[in-house]
Amino acid sequence: MSGDAAPSLRSASSVTPAENGRARDRRQAILGAVRANGAASVAELAARFDVTYQTIRRDLRALELQGLLQKGFGGAFASPGVAHHTHDERHASQLSVKRRLVQALEEFLLPGATIFVGLGTTFDSLHEILARHPGVLIATPNLEVAHSCALKTDATVYVYGGYVRNKDSSVLTLGDDSRQRFKFDIAVIGASAIDREGTVQEFDPMEVDLVRSILPHARQVILVAHDDKFERRAPHVVTQMADVDVLITNGDPLQRFDHAATLASTRVIALD
Repeated sequence: MSGDAAPSLRSASSVTPAENGRARDRRQAILGAVRANGAASVAELAARFDVTYQTIRRDLRALELQGLLQKGFGGAFASPGVAHHTHDERHASQLSVKRRLVQALEEFLLPGATIFVGLGTTFDSLHEILARHPGVLIATPNLEVAHSCALKTDATVYVYGGYVRNKDSSVLTLGDDSRQRFKFDIAVIGASAIDREGTVQEFDPMEVDLVRSILPHARQVILVAHDDKFERRAPHVVTQMADVDVLITNGDPLQRFDHAATLASTRVIALD
């Protein structure tokens, strides 16, 4: 080896237990930040933990190898197919608010309607109002909705095929001709995040892919989102508020956007 060669990196055996512990704690904190915000940049993480960019890239690589996130250019985002919170954790959150939001859907459940229902625990109580509206067809990747509607109502239920997301009730659907099978009277969707510009976002690109393919086949798009979803961030764009016909939420959504015109073409049903 010539005298100009770069010095060798420290061997794994030279890393102290204290350094291993700091790296483990830092990686857990990085994973928490990415899951909370949908994405994080190398620069942000390096500044937060007061370490070099190289250290953060090494952390991201280790987390990616475990399937916990995906590295991107200059940062990382949450890994597809991994629930940010389990179904039970999300189901227990804001139960009464979610039930009231779903009840506001009743006026749109016309006899014989064909309805797409998206993912999310917000729709777990849909069967309660659907039982009063016979002859409805539900198409969904949401296993909880499919199960409860099939057992507790007379609705015809179609489930999109694919992989079941770990620790969740969501089917991550595969792209095929089934996505163009129906013309929907309404498409009912949720969101992981809605930013101040009116962008509806999700964490999982596989979830986004299905919803985006469905929306052009719906006569009316209804977004159901409780107030915790606003001003959050997630990496993948589902749609814009300008393309949403009805927003069902609680509180005053006008305070959640930078421009009042964001909701100019959207009917707002705001629960107290």
